[in-house]
Amino acid sequence: MTTDAETVLYREPTRADLPDIQMIDSAAFRDRYPLFVLRQLLVADSSRCVVAVEPGDDEDRLVGYALTMMGEGSRAWLISLAVSPDRRGRGYGRGLLDRSVSTCRRKGDADEVCLTVDPRNLAAYSLFSDFGFVLYDHEERYFGDNEPRDVLAYKLLSLR
Repeated sequence: MTTDAETVLYREPTRADLPDIQMIDSAAFRDRYPLFVLRQLLVADSSRCVVAVEPGDDEDRLVGYALTMMGEGSRAWLISLAVSPDRRGRGYGRGLLDRSVSTCRRKGDADEVCLTVDPRNLAAYSLFSDFGFVLYDHEERYFGDNEPRDVLAYKLLSLR
């Protein structure tokens, strides 16, 4: 028996995926990214980004995405990870996270992957901590009043 996470296709996103990425982003986050920001993130380095696509009889369906970028020094940042609300709980978030971290490891230019998460988002927090991310920092007003974020970090094993 295969699980949903085993049958989904993970691949690098294309410009044609932007409307679906924006739709998932809008459903997942109160403060969504504008389309032009999503496009610029893909233009900057789509090779660090991944989408999850369910194969269909008539049409494939994009069900999740992860956007990762290099930051200062040797730190990569998982900018955003989201799965369609009706497809959560199927392992897609874990698959996207695994592929994002694996890409950073394979490229060899990052020593760690960092991300921010609302400490009240228990599902996301559980996903990241179960994967091995640990608390690095906390800011009570990361995005302004009433917007606390924990900064989590995952150390990559050096292949250099």
